[in-house]
Amino acid sequence: MLRCCDGEEFAVAVSVARKCGMISNMIDDDCVEGGVPLPNVKAPAMSMVLEYLNTKHSAAAEEAKAFEKAFFEKMTKEALFEVILAANYLHAEELLDAAMKCAADRITGKTVPELREYFGIENDFTPEEEEEIRKEKPLGVRLRKLRGFSFIV
Repeated sequence: MLRCCDGEEFAVAVSVARKCGMISNMIDDDCVEGGVPLPNVKAPAMSMVLEYLNTKHSAAAEEAKAFEKAFFEKMTKEALFEVILAANYLHAEELLDAAMKCAADRITGKTVPELREYFGIENDFTPEEEEEIRKEKPLGVRLRKLRGFSFIV
């Protein structure tokens, strides 16, 4: 039994629970009697974590791929961040990797003002400071490739 910080409990198969490194370690150390407290995981996030793990665990490869795409497409930004935090805490590596890729895909190509808006970051530069930064680092910063790695020059 997994017990979230908001009191909700989830029954989960051991095979699915073992997809989370933290819980797997607790099982190995015989520390699951009476349930597993998850003080850093909220029930809505845990529900999504379990939906992902259960489906990925039981679906065929093509079905799993289609599920993953739909799973992240329907997710709000806030829910995605909660899932990332939960997957990180639980050491659910496959989910964490997929969620981080989704987050990266969502911000790729955004301008600085768009990123500020997306993440709710206030611009604390004065117009004068912004102009000074633009003079020091023009937008045409070049990337140089060296053996497959990109470097800003």
